[in-house]
Amino acid sequence: MNHKRWAIFGVSASLFLTSLFYRASAAVIAPDLSQDLHLGPEDLGLLGAAFFYAFALVQIPLGMVLDRAGARRTMVILNGVGLAGTLLFAQAHTLSAGVTGRALLGLGMSANLMGSLVLLTRWFEPHKFATVSGLFLALGTLGSVAATSPLAMLVGLMGWRNAFMVLALLHAIFILGFILIVRDAPADQQPWAEPSGRAGNSRSSLGSLKTLFGNWSYWAISMSIFLRYGAYAAIQSLWAGPFLMEYLGLSPLVAGNLILLISMGFILGSPGGGVISDRLLKSRKKAILIGSLIASAAVFLVSRWSAPALLPLLGALLFLLGFFAAFNQVSYAHIKELMPPHMSGTAMAGINFFTMFGGGLFMHSLGGVMKYLSGDAAQPGELYSTAFVICGCAILINAGLYLTTRDTVPATHVPTKPS
Repeated sequence: MNHKRWAIFGVSASLFLTSLFYRASAAVIAPDLSQDLHLGPEDLGLLGAAFFYAFALVQIPLGMVLDRAGARRTMVILNGVGLAGTLLFAQAHTLSAGVTGRALLGLGMSANLMGSLVLLTRWFEPHKFATVSGLFLALGTLGSVAATSPLAMLVGLMGWRNAFMVLALLHAIFILGFILIVRDAPADQQPWAEPSGRAGNSRSSLGSLKTLFGNWSYWAISMSIFLRYGAYAAIQSLWAGPFLMEYLGLSPLVAGNLILLISMGFILGSPGGGVISDRLLKSRKKAILIGSLIASAAVFLVSRWSAPALLPLLGALLFLLGFFAAFNQVSYAHIKELMPPHMSGTAMAGINFFTMFGGGLFMHSLGGVMKYLSGDAAQPGELYSTAFVICGCAILINAGLYLTTRDTVPATHVPTKPS
């Protein structure tokens, strides 16, 4: 069974990697999309946000579907939807077709993390779950890396449409491998076993939601993660590309390398934030506040960049943005520890909705802001500078909200009084 579970881990990780690739892919191909589909900033923002909107809206019912239909069946069906979205997006010649393709992609990718985590709970011992899930998240984030320089090189060789057709073929291979290898649970374990008295109990579900929604810390964490991740995703997944290529005049490959540094920072910052929270600060709240303050400072400094010079320094700032924005992941542990153990899944899914909705709304609304200001701006760079300043302010506001949450002590998981 040991080999079987690691095979399931591998094919599940390939689908999660695919999800993060599609999520971040718009940044590198943004100039091509603007030219081929005749898009202005507001249209480009909507196109990038469509993935996030569809992904977010599915999060609320997704947990119930996974419980009733199983992770394997749910993920296969939804990834089939995502594959259709890839093909439609690759052939899109209008904004509506592009938005539809990206929305189908968001819907199709919506279960690749939560479904995989459900599978890992069935196939790995509980005392290994934190380590295994951390490794899973780190491997999946490589999808964001692939959506930078590697995607830029592939697009340079064959164009963005053919590149996405190749990616659709690779996605289809991953789905086939998933179908052949994955089972919902080992043969000697009853799938979808729930704690006694909780499975299928609608009153218990409603009670959990009432407890969650009645807790101020839940709303403070949700609103802060909406601002924090929304600002980060708007930059990393879309607007960093036009800023570097259209304003600073960098080549797609150089821009891809700089965006790669954001993703590399995020990969290292994800476990780094956990270690800082668990071992150094022994606090979820303090780790989030430190990450937010440094990430916002990096965004403000990038917003003042006006010439294609000192690229190593710009790259260092983008790396710091990714590294400290990755402390965002600590919020999931924070909300889980604030809620009763049987509500951990509900609590994490509850804030995940705000995570993805924030990414979509920030992408979309920043495009609208830049369109509104385009008549008054002396040069295009002022538009990006304003957009990045808005993102920096959002991250600062998130820090203010987080001050109102109850902290938890990772070693004991005991809530402490507000500080």
